Amino acid sequence: MTEGTQTEAMCGEAAADPSPLPPKHRNIILIGMPAVGKTTIGRRIAAAANLTFLDTDRIIEAETGQNLPDLIRENGTEGFLSIENRVCAAIDVTDCIIATGGSVVYGEEAMQNLSESGTVVYLKLAYPLLQKRLRTPRERGVVLRRGQSLYDLYRERVPLYEKYADIVIDERTCYPTQTAERVYRALRRSGFFRERRHIGYLPRTLFSKKAEEQKNSESNTNQ
Repeated sequence: MTEGTQTEAMCGEAAADPSPLPPKHRNIILIGMPAVGKTTIGRRIAAAANLTFLDTDRIIEAETGQNLPDLIRENGTEGFLSIENRVCAAIDVTDCIIATGGSVVYGEEAMQNLSESGTVVYLKLAYPLLQKRLRTPRERGVVLRRGQSLYDLYRERVPLYEKYADIVIDERTCYPTQTAERVYRALRRSGFFRERRHIGYLPRTLFSKKAEEQKNSESNTNQ
């Protein structure tokens, strides 16, 4: 983990008041395995905080004109990782929430660029829960090497997520609405919104049961 990384308590537990993070550019970067909810959570926080939402998978598809499974099939695992690294290393935005692909942490140039541009939040999920959510990883465009299992991939990536994280949110007992609220609160405590006087506290309706039911219909819930 990066120096000064904040680790949030699980849902239902009291979280210590963390020390402010060093000042960074005003982006929020969400990292973590596929199916942890980066897209869903990122969109909710973006709406609440008046930020622009970006998804690096969609940026890669727009840049190449191909979907992720086709890119992986045509270029191979290493070829796709090279494309992802190149595209994400060139992202130059402010006032955005950026949901990244799970494999972005393999790209040193990409992660250097993203880390320098904002606060990196790792959405952490225990493997048994991830396995339940991600039953067909290859169909989801998950980058697996020949002979590599989902568990192998999980063990390989977790140290990289922890290496780059400024804030860690453990989703073990959280629904997406709870996770989004906890990410937002952790960012407030870190001082991320200190210079954003136009941003108030999250509307409570954003995390209500009704909002949860409405969001369950979204097709990108587990991106």
